[in-house]
Amino acid sequence: MYESYNNAIAVPVRQIIEAGIISKSNYDQLVARKKVKVLQRGCLGTPALADFSSFPERFRRVMETVFGDPKAEKSTNALDEFLGQDTKAIEFYSSYEVDDDRYLPAETIKEYYANACVLNAIHLLLNSRRSLQKMCGGTVKAYWPTIAKNVMDIDREQYPHSLPMNDRRLKDRYNQYQKGGYEVLIHRNFCNQNSRIVDERLEMLILSVYCMSNKPYASWVAEDYERFTKGEIEVVNIQTGEIFNRMDFYNENRGEFITVSDKTCWNYINKPKNRAIVDSYRAAGHRFLSTIRPHMHRHAPNFSLSKISLDDRDLPRKMHNGDRVKAYYAYDVASGCLIGASYSVRKDVGLFIGCIREMFRFIDSRGWGMPLEMEVEHHLVSNFKDDLMKAGVVFPFVHWCAPSNSQEKHAEQLNRQKKYGYEKRYQDGIGRWYGKLEANQTGGERIYDEANNRYTVKEKTYSFEQLVADDIHTIALYNNGLHRDQKKYKGKTRMQVMEENLNPNLASINRPLLVRYIGECTTTSIQRNMYCQVQHSDYMLPNPEVLGRLQPNNYTVQAYYMPMNANGENQIDEVYLYQHDDYLCEAKKIVKYNTSHAEWTDADTEAMTEQAKYIAQFDRMIKDGREKISRVQLMQNLDQYATIEVETAKPETATEQYFDHDESFEADAAEWGLNSL
Repeated sequence: MYESYNNAIAVPVRQIIEAGIISKSNYDQLVARKKVKVLQRGCLGTPALADFSSFPERFRRVMETVFGDPKAEKSTNALDEFLGQDTKAIEFYSSYEVDDDRYLPAETIKEYYANACVLNAIHLLLNSRRSLQKMCGGTVKAYWPTIAKNVMDIDREQYPHSLPMNDRRLKDRYNQYQKGGYEVLIHRNFCNQNSRIVDERLEMLILSVYCMSNKPYASWVAEDYERFTKGEIEVVNIQTGEIFNRMDFYNENRGEFITVSDKTCWNYINKPKNRAIVDSYRAAGHRFLSTIRPHMHRHAPNFSLSKISLDDRDLPRKMHNGDRVKAYYAYDVASGCLIGASYSVRKDVGLFIGCIREMFRFIDSRGWGMPLEMEVEHHLVSNFKDDLMKAGVVFPFVHWCAPSNSQEKHAEQLNRQKKYGYEKRYQDGIGRWYGKLEANQTGGERIYDEANNRYTVKEKTYSFEQLVADDIHTIALYNNGLHRDQKKYKGKTRMQVMEENLNPNLASINRPLLVRYIGECTTTSIQRNMYCQVQHSDYMLPNPEVLGRLQPNNYTVQAYYMPMNANGENQIDEVYLYQHDDYLCEAKKIVKYNTSHAEWTDADTEAMTEQAKYIAQFDRMIKDGREKISRVQLMQNLDQYATIEVETAKPETATEQYFDHDESFEADAAEWGLNSL
């Protein structure tokens, strides 16, 4: 009943249908779905044959019950004892690259591997004279026909080889394999450019036309190529000025130009490698970077304040004038905590500086150290690349993100978490009227704006103060919300993660340097060798020795300060004094004490002690300086006038004129002394 057809076990289709093993309709469905392989189509006088091994297992079991096991009908195969695995063959074919930088298909690798295993078995059989004699009945004169029959009887499910069944062709293939090894089994026309309808030049032409600025469809590319081959249009390389030669696409064997269909163009354009190339031309830069170009895989730091990510954004809802509030945020990457925010109606440098100020107020109020790394973008921050945002000046590390690469900045991801996790929950009107997801679509009436010749959406508006207040409230809720990684920080909020995981290597904040870059500045002068005045308050030098650092006859200094929000007021507790870029000292605010001893408190005692200490240091400096100064008198050298007679005259009352005793001056001095106590 079973037949051998092209090295496969074939079953007559008519017989299995008549035997009731499978119905005609079921067989046709399996063939249409390519579940059953047809070896020979039926026609007048020729029965239809199907591959026994391609039938589903349930049909094979029935056929074996009715017609017997097809393998049992075969005689004992002499090659079975020599068939085995060849790891070098599977390694060779799995790593073999064809001409167009691709690897062999999986089915082809299985076929070539099986061929190598069978040829290896033939080689072992030929080397085993005893087995060869047994196979050939004691003679080895005509063993290749017997070997060919044994090769045909090998189980194709286990070894799906494609070796020829003709003994002479099999012998030639064996000899080639012995000389050339694994590579001779690879078909010479496999992935050969000559066998392709579309060669490499035509493929590049298709891609080039598809990448034109008008973004043509694949069908347009096929039409333009046909017009090009007919001579109706020319294709010019605008970079080199070269005109493409249409004869390069002429098939001399067929005597005609190579033709391509819409489907062929579409297939070559959408090969994954080509698709990535054409998208680099056709897709917008931001879309290509964010959805097509490979990206880096990272994880967040383990400690808070290891890295701070900064970014600007527009608050979603509009003000009454139609503009949006500009905000600048500073996020701690490890905890996701928002530790600095500033707001303005303009996106300028002041917005960035305001954010840095608020961040350090947040950090300073908790007594934490200097953040180790800042992640910033060039927009608004490039003005500080040589000072504040230069690595090693204020912050040990500074990372500049690539322009338009939003996925690189951690702040972009955290902004989204804040917007759709908290702003949407606690504020109205968060989203976009054109959003894809219905839940993120905002309402509003779509009206035509005649002034700008476009449609706009009429939305609810808010005041600047209300938008800022709502955002500050949302930040508090966001910081005290659960951390995103609950598997690592189970039950912890963002603020708890930040407070409990501070980087142990944080350095203390260099306040004089930091305040110089992000603080306010005013020009003032040292008064009475003791203090300077800033914002109508007096700030005392730490000690009189600072006077020695001033330039000669120059009491003018620059006072840098950063107001701290205390009880709703901008309070300045200390200022940092510079003179022509040279740091002088930190001057703390003078605390005045009550002149009435009856009302004194401990604070008055401490304030008076601090001032008296400075005055005592000043007096000590004056006293030490006076002791170093000797009382001297200038005398004329009389030796040089020994031969000169000098007429002397009685001194007039010049001394009395200039040093006449003045009782009023003495009284004023006494009063000054009393006041200085």
